[in-house]
Amino acid sequence: MVKTLIIGDLHFDNKPFGLLKAQKECIKEIILTNKNVDHIIFLGDLMMHRKPFPSVLLALKEVIDCASSRAMVTIIRGNHDSENKSDDGVTALSLFEKSAAQELLPDSRNRSNHVRVVTQTLYDHRAKMVFIPHYEDEERIKKDLSEVPRDYTVFGHFGYCGSLNSAGDNDFSLALHDFRNPTVLGHIHRHHRGEAVTLLGTPYTTNFGEAGKDCYYGVLDENGLEKIPTKGGPRHLVVDYDNVEDNLDWINDDGNSYFTLLRINISTINEDQDRIADLCDKLKVGSIEVKYKPLLDEKEEFETDGRVFTTALNDELIDFYINSSKTKINKEDLLSGLKLIHENQQDRN
Repeated sequence: MVKTLIIGDLHFDNKPFGLLKAQKECIKEIILTNKNVDHIIFLGDLMMHRKPFPSVLLALKEVIDCASSRAMVTIIRGNHDSENKSDDGVTALSLFEKSAAQELLPDSRNRSNHVRVVTQTLYDHRAKMVFIPHYEDEERIKKDLSEVPRDYTVFGHFGYCGSLNSAGDNDFSLALHDFRNPTVLGHIHRHHRGEAVTLLGTPYTTNFGEAGKDCYYGVLDENGLEKIPTKGGPRHLVVDYDNVEDNLDWINDDGNSYFTLLRINISTINEDQDRIADLCDKLKVGSIEVKYKPLLDEKEEFETDGRVFTTALNDELIDFYINSSKTKINKEDLLSGLKLIHENQQDRN
């Protein structure tokens, strides 16, 4: 068996500033650290958005060039990589696949012919591997899994019943009994190893819902699949305001191996704004967001713009929220809709 480096969902994104560079450098470091591999597999969702920004494509090109100069590269199409939900396989990732013209280039340093993009189910009979991209039609996935020879390994971008996606949803119809072969999957962001199926997880956190989770990539050889913890890269942290001061060393990560995205939860609008600003000045992180997270089990009063509200939902609070929000939706329509929902809830109560 060839030695294979396996990397889960990348979700390259150019916001906030600095994130894309941190993602790119993390993946390049993984590739450069694992020198003696013959094959590199990306399990899908290399991009956060279906229609990526040019900066994202350029960063991906740099990573894929780095990978393909060292090994054969296989990229599986994920749902975020697909232009639409039609299962037609259209993806911007096809830009990185080899072309007939490139095959004729005499420059031996050109390794672009080592890159293949899996837009539809693909068999590699020499390596005894099957690659199944994301399909909205899960019956297609079930059929493909049922046809895989017993001694092949499956790589794909989908989940199964019992696995949770990054939004915490469990909306998969595939069951574990549908998997007859050793399988390594992307799409699910948290690592889990079962008897037949391994959810590799992401090499770094991709949103605040993943704060605190362990992140890995994998190496597959004749001894089996080894999960390897990722060092550095982006990490999301969520800390309550009262605990920030006591955790500055951990948050600031003086080793500078992480690009930290920090969310500070405050429980009252009346927090001292100057104190929050002074605290933020002590933080050495890539991005900071302050989120109001009320203690809904307490009926707390707070004051803003001379008006007093409570954490109980009311029309004034709805007005304040809508007028403070940054949305392209017509605010009058949104306000009317939310108030109508609120009235219906009150009627039910």
